[in-house]
Amino acid sequence: MPPVVKYGLTFLYVQAEFGLCCPLSMTDSLTRTLRKFGSQELVDRYLDRLTSQDSDYQYQGAMFMTEQDAGSDVGAVTTEARCEDGVWRLYGDKWFCSNPDADLAMVLARPENAEPGTRGLTLFLLPRRLEDGSLNRYRILRLKDKLGTRSMASGEIMLEGAEAYVVGEHGKGFKHMTDMINMSRLSNGVRSAGLMRRTLNESLFIARNRMAFGRHLIDMPLMRRQLCKMMLPTEQARSIMLHTADCLQRADAGDHEAAKLIRILTPLIKFRSTRDARRVAGDGMEVRGGCGYIEEWSDARVLRDAHLGSIWEGTSNIVALDVIRSIRREGTLPVLHDYLQRCLDSIDLAQEERQAFDTVLMRLKKVAEDVTSGERNDELETRRVASGLYHFASAVFMAWEASQLGDDWRRLVLAKLVLRYRLSAQDPLESPAEEPVLIEMLLAETPISRESAKRL
Repeated sequence: MPPVVKYGLTFLYVQAEFGLCCPLSMTDSLTRTLRKFGSQELVDRYLDRLTSQDSDYQYQGAMFMTEQDAGSDVGAVTTEARCEDGVWRLYGDKWFCSNPDADLAMVLARPENAEPGTRGLTLFLLPRRLEDGSLNRYRILRLKDKLGTRSMASGEIMLEGAEAYVVGEHGKGFKHMTDMINMSRLSNGVRSAGLMRRTLNESLFIARNRMAFGRHLIDMPLMRRQLCKMMLPTEQARSIMLHTADCLQRADAGDHEAAKLIRILTPLIKFRSTRDARRVAGDGMEVRGGCGYIEEWSDARVLRDAHLGSIWEGTSNIVALDVIRSIRREGTLPVLHDYLQRCLDSIDLAQEERQAFDTVLMRLKKVAEDVTSGERNDELETRRVASGLYHFASAVFMAWEASQLGDDWRRLVLAKLVLRYRLSAQDPLESPAEEPVLIEMLLAETPISRESAKRL
């Protein structure tokens, strides 16, 4: 299935159920990692069940990595791998395991006498049941009492000599696991985009139908502005998510530029969209008012679930640092810069519109280069750079989409709003004269002409 289709379906599915999307994502990511790094014997043994559509036959996947003293600091993993009578066995505790009763799990462990840090880690495939049908030697100690994602269990696991199989090369476990983590991070961004869309849909429906003070809520200026502030990050996330999925398909086909783009776009969407989802979900609860605070409605569940995206698979700080790492170590910034330039070249923009994009891109590139240079190496600015790159990339992608849609230029309007409110200095006491009309046009969710878009 092409990544755009897969993530498009995930985007729709998660609007109904967030928690159960985790086992889907874990299974998908584990399957990809197994195909990429696993031996042919392991692939032949498990691939058919991992990709089966038959719920009675299929296998689910999971990733057991986190330990009490080894969360973001993966190099501190203490789970030990011992080769006993030619069989690798794992000993140790994994503290936060989502989908803990999965049939297969990828596990990071340190073989005996391996060096410290991430270079000493090896990746293992852990089956729940052995070839003879017996259960493997590990226990689920307890299930977590979580804030959200209550439809999907998370637990603590004790490995007591569990049989496991090496995946990839010894000592390169973290590198191999990173591929699975990045796919999970991309899935996190997709799920956050879906949660925001669910929230926006609910809020627009309420505002268009609920009456107060003799008017529909959507006819009230303050409500209109609030809805528009929810719409902008929602549409940003959707555009960058689908564009990243398209890059993934090209990267998997051997496109080296696309591989570089995936390397930087994945942490960007994980960093920013997951944080935006928390705010959008909170605003959506407020749109419904007191009913939004009651468990009978979806708002409380969506808000709880939204908070997880910025935590699992790397907190915001860790992921922002990964953006900078991709620039510094893998040279992703020039590739992203040139790609965004080509996207802009393909759009029929007015001179002043193109100048606005070019001015921001030039400044953003310089700031990113300064922060990632050996001379400055300013870690405090990493979040600012990551946010800037996310906002600009999403603006370019929305503008490009507008150019593909014929007579509807709504997405160009949204792109220009990103430039104005996310990437340019604003007088907090000044309100552009065209803003009320613009907001009304966007909230109508009907086509906007090229001439109307150009007036912004």
